[in-house]
Amino acid sequence: MFKYQSIIKLTFMKRAIQIFSIVLLFLFAGCDKDTVELDQDTIPGKWKLRESYISDGSPGKWEQSKKDLVVEFKTDGRLAGNVFSNYVSYVIKDTKTIVFMKADKTEQNYAYELKDGVLTMSPSGPIMCVEGCADRFIKIN
Repeated sequence: MFKYQSIIKLTFMKRAIQIFSIVLLFLFAGCDKDTVELDQDTIPGKWKLRESYISDGSPGKWEQSKKDLVVEFKTDGRLAGNVFSNYVSYVIKDTKTIVFMKADKTEQNYAYELKDGVLTMSPSGPIMCVEGCADRFIKIN
């Protein structure tokens, strides 16, 4: 009887090792960093300024950004980058408004639209552009 118990334990251990090996294989196969795709339909992430809408009272126009300007919306509500450097955090108020906050809790609203992987933003109060102004961003790694 002792011999059969040893055979059963050995068979069980072999099967457990096989299952564990398969699970490890799937875990490592799922960790390929080259296949990670950006989620273009969410605000959190790093965005590069692509163009700005500028008007001096005459009909405005979109101009390509000549500088390397980036904003990062971190998932914990913090801001980073060199675009909105006066602000330290943000809150997505609704489907059209992001609220930026300074360290002293001063708030600035921005109207936003996220469409086809392009984030368009414009100040909407208390500071606003009378002539019209906006920025377009594209998501980057």
